[in-house]
Amino acid sequence: DEHNNATMVLGRKGLRMEAYKFGLYISVPILASIIFNEPEVQRRCADYFQFLKYPASPNTNLREEFEELAKQRALEKEQRAKYAEEVKKMQDNARKSREGREAALKAAEENGQQEQGGRWRSWLRWPGRLGGGGRTADASSSESNQTTSQ
Repeated sequence: DEHNNATMVLGRKGLRMEAYKFGLYISVPILASIIFNEPEVQRRCADYFQFLKYPASPNTNLREEFEELAKQRALEKEQRAKYAEEVKKMQDNARKSREGREAALKAAEENGQQEQGGRWRSWLRWPGRLGGGGRTADASSSESNQTTSQ
């Protein structure tokens, strides 16, 4: 008896499912045609998805459009020229600053004021900075290497 129930067709459940699918297949196109047949809905969908791109109205004056485009292009060209001028000024200022720094470094080298190893590590050589009274970073690292190898 259990074998018969397992192999039987779904019966009423299957009929209900087929009726549901049939109703869905029939109702969706009918509802869509009812809804999208409204002019307001069609206009909204056409505007949203931009189905059609119409050319400019023939009633517009083309001369005014061309003059407006020419003005816009002239304005953009002027803005590009101003931007290029500002960029050139910034580049000149950066070059002058760079030349000034290079001149100051050369002057410092000539006067012997720059320490060997560079000024950026000079703070490591201050007494008591590393807890060892004037040791440099190189000396402290070599001592730590010796202790770890033993």
